[in-house]
Amino acid sequence: MQGVAKVAVAVSVAVMIVAMAVVGGFERALVEKMTGMTGHLTVEQLALGGDAEQRPIVRNADFESRVAELDHFGSISAWAGKMGVLKSRTAMQGVLLRGEERGYDSLFFKRNLTEGVLPRIGGEQRRKDLLVSQSMAKLLEVGVGDKVEVVFVGNGTPTRRDAYKVCGIYSTGMESFERHLAITDLRNVQRLNDWSEEEVSGYHISADRMKNMELLGAEVRVEALHAGGKELWRTSDLTQTYPQIFNWLATHDVNAVVIIVIMLAVALLNMITSLLIIIFERIRMIGTLKTLGMRNAAIQRVFLWQSLGVIFRGMLWGNLVGVGIVVLQQLTGLVRLDPEAYLLSAVPVEWGWDWWLALNIGTPVVLVALLAIPVAIVSRIKPDLTLRVN
Repeated sequence: MQGVAKVAVAVSVAVMIVAMAVVGGFERALVEKMTGMTGHLTVEQLALGGDAEQRPIVRNADFESRVAELDHFGSISAWAGKMGVLKSRTAMQGVLLRGEERGYDSLFFKRNLTEGVLPRIGGEQRRKDLLVSQSMAKLLEVGVGDKVEVVFVGNGTPTRRDAYKVCGIYSTGMESFERHLAITDLRNVQRLNDWSEEEVSGYHISADRMKNMELLGAEVRVEALHAGGKELWRTSDLTQTYPQIFNWLATHDVNAVVIIVIMLAVALLNMITSLLIIIFERIRMIGTLKTLGMRNAAIQRVFLWQSLGVIFRGMLWGNLVGVGIVVLQQLTGLVRLDPEAYLLSAVPVEWGWDWWLALNIGTPVVLVALLAIPVAIVSRIKPDLTLRVN
């Protein structure tokens, strides 16, 4: 029976480790990818233009320098956007042509580059390079070096066409985000919008760490109000831009708590069953010890120490299995996901020493504390009856 209890503890610990790693992995992977694509904060014009596109804001050097001096600041870069239709020889796809300047998060796109190179941005000569997503390239049947045409249709304005060369293809695994996003030089989009060099769609701002996003955001909002003047600037963070994703992540946190409670309950029930059987098998021994003058508390400690040994052995095997599964998934991405449903192509896992230590300290403490209840049955065993029966 001790073997069954040991297996129950091992399975429970392994499941809790995997659950915590997956929950942490989803949060880290999604936040990291969203931050790489948009930054933690976005500052832009509050009012819309005539064709439902954002009106430009005029770059403010004082605003940029003040933001760079704030606590928890990471980076800031200006961007400009233009909605259009990307057209190849075989297909068409709606696209947000986003122009970036030097200083944007190029490392993120470089890490997720699957073919070619990043677009050449800045410099004296304006290049018409285009970085497209893998899903977009597959739909349009284009590759690195191919020419594509971008068509722009506005309200009351003539149709405009512009040709670009695909310089690279990237894939973040978040197909619903990247399917319509293409990256080019900021000046290309400014020219298409008939904007001056100082007019942009807004700023992308990142904090030094995700947990400091709200602190930085509160200070940036104050600076943006002053910088915008009569034309109000809107500041939004990731939780406001993508509330549905963060609500979804919050449900994962609840699910993890439910899993931990269920696994502890399963381990506890098996431990209680095992412990009661051991006690009933040793009723004669308990009676003899009581006859010799051993106190109930001392006898109860014997059974608790025996239970603790079973718990630790089960936890050892549970850690080996749970950590092994997490490492295997980290190295191979063996368990895949549907990007349409989960925004990621593989189950992400994230190791955390904080929750691992909490699980390995909290689990035996909770189990032993609750096992003290069935062990209390020892105090109700009467020596004279047990010895008479045996």
